[in-house]
Amino acid sequence: MFRSNVRRSGSLRSIWHRRERKRRPAESPTRPGLVTAHRPTNRNWANETNWYSGHPWSMLYCLAQLASDRRVEWSHTPEQIARKLCLFYCGCCRLRWDELAGDEARHAVTVIERHADGGASRTEWRAARRYAATAERLSHRGWAWRNSQELRNAASLASLVASAAKARGGLGGGGVRSGCPVEVITQAALLRDVFGNPFALADVKPVWLTRTVTDLARTIYTERSFELMGVLGDALQDAGCDCQEVLDHCYGSGVHSRGCWLLDVVLGNT
Repeated sequence: MFRSNVRRSGSLRSIWHRRERKRRPAESPTRPGLVTAHRPTNRNWANETNWYSGHPWSMLYCLAQLASDRRVEWSHTPEQIARKLCLFYCGCCRLRWDELAGDEARHAVTVIERHADGGASRTEWRAARRYAATAERLSHRGWAWRNSQELRNAASLASLVASAAKARGGLGGGGVRSGCPVEVITQAALLRDVFGNPFALADVKPVWLTRTVTDLARTIYTERSFELMGVLGDALQDAGCDCQEVLDHCYGSGVHSRGCWLLDVVLGNT
């Protein structure tokens, strides 16, 4: 009886491997290192617990559901979520700037960033999308990347550029992807920098947005001078800001990127 069961279902070793594959997280075979955002196990998926879980795939699933579920009322429109998600992917690329495949890839990321803020022409945008799709397809050609960490990282970065170029389309059905090969902790910190706390937005009063504050925020955003966030906190305090969440974001040691929720509020970016 035992032998017949093994003969029908395969060897014990193959059965063990099948069970192990089921336990592993779902990883796309064509996009190595990019893990699909899974739905959290509890029913109340859209809550602060999942958002501050530290798992970027859980956080991204919350964003995808907030963007696609019309029953949920949220301050951000799907277009605004897609813009911030695009800038999140670009921020992940910036963290691996030296590992991108040449100047053409860096130019594509720059164009995608400018397109998110309405500053890229249609010709530039089409060329960037065409490059992203081609780079992603070529990077996964063959199976050489399976035996080389360097090739896997290059393929993941190409997928990041492609994900940034089609961020809006990825929101449907929770198909957003995490920003590997960036560390999980860094991804979570970057998501919190871009989206803040989507369930309890900080109250930034218009009286705090003096000309000094707005000019400084515009300089930080345009020149990517995020080391000046502490100076922005001083300017907000001089304007009368007493919101601890805003000041902690300015003086904190976390990562910053374009799409930062505080800079978007100060500059009125949508």
